Amino acid sequence: MPKKEKKRLQVVISEDQDALLTKAAYELSSPERLVSKSEVVRLAIQKIARELEEGRMSVEELKAKLAEEED
Repeated sequence: MPKKEKKRLQVVISEDQDALLTKAAYELSSPERLVSKSEVVRLAIQKIARELEEGRMSVEELKAKLAEEED
């Protein structure tokens, strides 16, 4: 089976967002397995997409959250 090609994405985040990522990665980690901040971001992307697909979250709701961040 051919290896999947991975895409890279670079984003600028605030110190507060970085702290949240760090905290989530720490809470998801165990002595047997450390979870990276990149893995937390991938999980969040999957969760948002699934909730949109299943109708548990609306596009308008996400747009409102994005607008809040701009303020």
